Amino acid sequence: MSKEINVGDSVRLLGVPDWLIHDLPESEQVEILSFVGQVTVVTEIDAYGYFWVGFGETLFEGSVAHYSGHSFCVSREWLTLTNADDQEAEKARDKV
Repeated sequence: MSKEINVGDSVRLLGVPDWLIHDLPESEQVEILSFVGQVTVVTEIDAYGYFWVGFGETLFEGSVAHYSGHSFCVSREWLTLTNADDQEAEKARDKV
């Protein structure tokens, strides 16, 4: 049985549905597919039950910040809840 996912929960993206990427340019498809396996936070659950997640980074140029990334929605089957141990392991891998 799957645990309930709520706004603010940390989740791992298990994959992406074809309908999300099939009309995108190849470079964007590759970028979105690169998020598979990464951890992020659910920012919204819309009226249709889709879970909104985002992946990106903030780049600072002096006193100006620019955000670059993607925000998109997926259904429950594409997400799994993570726990604090998973997140710490992810951070440790990123430092290597």
